[in-house]
Amino acid sequence: MNEVPEILLQAQELQKAGDYGLSKKLYRRFFEENPEHPLRFKALFEVADNCYHAADYSDAEQGYRFFLSYCLEQNNVSEEEHKWIDAYMALSYSRLENIKRLRPDLVL
Repeated sequence: MNEVPEILLQAQELQKAGDYGLSKKLYRRFFEENPEHPLRFKALFEVADNCYHAADYSDAEQGYRFFLSYCLEQNNVSEEEHKWIDAYMALSYSRLENIKRLRPDLVL
């Protein structure tokens, strides 16, 4: 993989600017339209992370759990993909712990 697709660059810029809703939509579209792309893992993680940064902890929790489940179901991944998976799974678990502290009322 040499270049990052434009849609991911746009989504990242929107996220940095605080436009979490549109950023989430772009990341989700990339994930859905690119089921074999190595960056699909990053895109799926960022869907949940946009919810987290928008303080929508319920949707963030669901998104991280979906991401973790998706990653654990993957059998034939490249070394590059495995690196993405490991990094973002660790961050997902960390975010879920933060959500538990921020919103103890949510059932995690």
